[in-house]
Amino acid sequence: MTLVVIGAILFLAGTAVAFIAGRPRDGVPAPGWFPDPASHVARQRYWDGRAWTGQTADGGPPAERGRRFRGRFWGSWVWQLLAAVVVLLAGSLLYQSSGNVHVMGLASLLGMAGVCWAFYGFVSRQLALHDVVGPLTIVSVVVGTSGAVVLIAANINSWIIDGAGIATATAWVGVVEEGTKLLVPLLLFVLGRYRDPRAGIALGLASGFGFAITETTQYAYETAAASGPNFCGTGTLDSTPAAVVQEQIFRVFTVSPLHWLWTGLAATIAWRLWHLYGRRGMWGALGGIALVMVVHSLNDSSATAFCDNPAASTVAVVLRWVLVVVMYVVFRAWARKSVPPQLVGVVGRGWVPRRLPRGHGS
Repeated sequence: MTLVVIGAILFLAGTAVAFIAGRPRDGVPAPGWFPDPASHVARQRYWDGRAWTGQTADGGPPAERGRRFRGRFWGSWVWQLLAAVVVLLAGSLLYQSSGNVHVMGLASLLGMAGVCWAFYGFVSRQLALHDVVGPLTIVSVVVGTSGAVVLIAANINSWIIDGAGIATATAWVGVVEEGTKLLVPLLLFVLGRYRDPRAGIALGLASGFGFAITETTQYAYETAAASGPNFCGTGTLDSTPAAVVQEQIFRVFTVSPLHWLWTGLAATIAWRLWHLYGRRGMWGALGGIALVMVVHSLNDSSATAFCDNPAASTVAVVLRWVLVVVMYVVFRAWARKSVPPQLVGVVGRGWVPRRLPRGHGS
């Protein structure tokens, strides 16, 4: 069975299960007036069951702002992350001693999946994502996107590399890969499933996880089997077990988080604007998706842009670490707008909703 057939099966099966698992859910919490989390004064804001609206009214107690690192910051996600690190390190050591690339492939898959699940657990604690999306949906979207990656992104990227070269491929990689990652979430949205803004956050992250897990596992095999010149053509690829392990660990904790943060951010912006403003929010949603695509392409293009300047290439590598932090901060800034009323004052101060729609009288 070819990879294309496998990709098609995973894409169709994952999307179908996610569609079936989606059930109309009443707003959680129910629509009503709550202390305005974006205001320091005594004011109420209307929660429509899915998002904070622009309707405000004077009076009532001021919202509890919460404390930094309060209660819901720490949770089981910490132990899940540590378990993923242990699996990845144990697999790496076993691979270096045995030379069996399947060990590194399995360790990459399980380790990457564990890191993804830990991050999802962290975000879910801040937003109560379980109110709108169940675990089966998350796994199904991961599977569906994994199939889309094998079926679409991998083939388009290879076609561009073979025809126009690696530099052109990295310039278009944001469009190709983000378009592929958003395929399953957008398809479910169009079919009338998961239109809650928090569901958009969950689906965006899950789709990013599917891409990260698939790509990281593939690279374990491709790096180990690599030969010939590197991207820049300035040297030969190092495919020793130690080099493969180093590359995989770097990918798990630097490259892959960007994939789920990019797609999570694009979906967060789009789903929120579509819910609050309908068609009027279309240009803003498309603008957010396009911006993510551009940043993605610029990040990948830096791998080939400074081939003749080792110092600049080193700086670009460091900046990728900085980009991970920046993308998390931007993602959090948009995601925290959807913190439901029952968690305001319970989550850490950094997750308190801010810059909500401009208030107007009830």
